[in-house]
Amino acid sequence: MDFKQIIKIIYQKKWLIFWTTLLGAILVFDLVVFQKPQHKATSKILVVQKQVAGQDIYTISKSAQYIGQILKEAVYSDSFLDKIFESPYGIKNTDFPSQLKERRKEWARSVKVEILRDLGVIEIDVFYPQKDKAEKISQAITAVLKESHEFYHGAGENVSIKILDGSLVSQRPAKPNLFLSLISGAIIGLLIGLAWSFKNFQLVKKSDEISSLGENAPFA
Repeated sequence: MDFKQIIKIIYQKKWLIFWTTLLGAILVFDLVVFQKPQHKATSKILVVQKQVAGQDIYTISKSAQYIGQILKEAVYSDSFLDKIFESPYGIKNTDFPSQLKERRKEWARSVKVEILRDLGVIEIDVFYPQKDKAEKISQAITAVLKESHEFYHGAGENVSIKILDGSLVSQRPAKPNLFLSLISGAIIGLLIGLAWSFKNFQLVKKSDEISSLGENAPFA
């Protein structure tokens, strides 16, 4: 199949492709528009590894990165969430589902932790429908990490946590992104329309070839 043939198929099936693209955008938009808008609160912390005699900078950096990974996983643990509930920031267990399995899922959806490069910097994003609650959860996470990080690693006082950026809350909801959802839905619909068009072309072509062979077959 050459380029001209591809363009010809697209032109012949342009309305099919148009409607599947439009339908994809509408369906995804309908799914997203009913989701609760969520604000985002972002903060950054730095994992500082104290230098011990005989350690070079590279080893210290790798150690800080390793501890950062441990703390990242710790944030999603039940014990960490319990410490959030015990913190003085007004986060209650009623703010999340009562069932343990559902609570874990909701917490994992609400908090995104990312290690930035190899510098021991951890960025924490919190998503929550209420703007003030998102900020409080973000503040509670950084406070628990700063005060209780030794509970999750074995480095003791050789590691400290510094808060680089306090909680910064988005003025507008960060989720869902309606524009991005529309584009994603349109792309999905476009791909379905193209696949359908080319598949139909192949079926018609194969049918024509079979018919042609039947017409040219010699009679007994």
